[in-house]
Amino acid sequence: MLLTADPPVEVGAPQATILIVDDNPTNLRMLVRTLEGEGYRLLAARSGRAALEIAAQARPDLVLLDVMMPEMDGFEVCRALKANAATREAVVIFLSAGGEVADKVAGLAMGAADYVTKPIQAEEVLARVANHLARQRLEREVRRGRDELERELARAAGMQRSLLPARLPRGASVTFAAHYRTSRYAGGDYYDVLDLGDGKYGVVVADVSGHGAHAAIVMAMIRAVVHTYPRASFEPASVLQHLNRHFAYLWDTPMFATAACGVIDEQTAAMTLVCAGHHVPLLLRGGRVTPLPVCATLMLLMFELPAIPCSTIPLQRGDRILLYTDGITERSGPDDEMYEVDRLKAALSAAGVTGAEETIDAIVRDVDRFAAGSEAQDDQTLLLIAVD
Repeated sequence: MLLTADPPVEVGAPQATILIVDDNPTNLRMLVRTLEGEGYRLLAARSGRAALEIAAQARPDLVLLDVMMPEMDGFEVCRALKANAATREAVVIFLSAGGEVADKVAGLAMGAADYVTKPIQAEEVLARVANHLARQRLEREVRRGRDELERELARAAGMQRSLLPARLPRGASVTFAAHYRTSRYAGGDYYDVLDLGDGKYGVVVADVSGHGAHAAIVMAMIRAVVHTYPRASFEPASVLQHLNRHFAYLWDTPMFATAACGVIDEQTAAMTLVCAGHHVPLLLRGGRVTPLPVCATLMLLMFELPAIPCSTIPLQRGDRILLYTDGITERSGPDDEMYEVDRLKAALSAAGVTGAEETIDAIVRDVDRFAAGSEAQDDQTLLLIAVD
């Protein structure tokens, strides 16, 4: 039975939808008979314009498309199908009496998936249609799985961000500002500022090795341990020792973490600071940027650590102290050159003695200019302490 319908006529069970387009009634009948009984929903059109109207309504999975047709040939129809968001995913198989390589190349270049050369062989049509529909189904399943994973990762990223401080405390003479960006969804960086009372503030920046789900889980656990540590006895060295011992079950894994932890005391105008394998914070004072005089120890989550050396740094009005993770200094530009510490120093110096938020914003803009749109390979965290 020949199907030339507008609205389209359906044959068989609605499994995959196939639109057959050919201006020759004999060819159209033969193709319908070939595909009948295979479980497909079959639609037919005798012209290119009718085919586009039917396709816009029915959104076929596959189109068997004659090349040589009056008014609008198969190439024009294929181009229009691929230009329409509603039909661009349809598999197009050209039907052609000619075997010119140039025509085949042109058709494939505009999005066709295959060619069937006339005179048409029923077995060949059935095999090609079945193969392309099977491939299309697999691709859709992969896309659905990927989209679901993307949604799960986005939800995980949202949950992780809720673990970070929604608002940073503000003291009488000290303010804080932070920037946090994961390389892709959830990440392994962590920062926090804790109000310890009596003009004291605890600061923590940590970086779990790797990035992604496993790093995000450990980051969340580190945050939980920090927040349950008694604030009355919050001393930087003790906090990191406690963290390291708490995660002793990870010592035999490839995972590790770096961390910087400090306490700022407004009454004594001093900061005590420890670093475990972490980049030493930078100090902007008097127009010069230098690393803080800190004696760093080994990384966390690897083995038992000896006593962690703690440094005390006197604070002065106008000081700007910047804690950061290596996702900043290892940020790459289009030519794979890294941002590195010298550029970070220059950006901090150029920002000058401005507000904490303004300083962070200026540094982030400088990093983004350097990266020029290149995708980040690691999580990026900045935490600025402004003393005024």
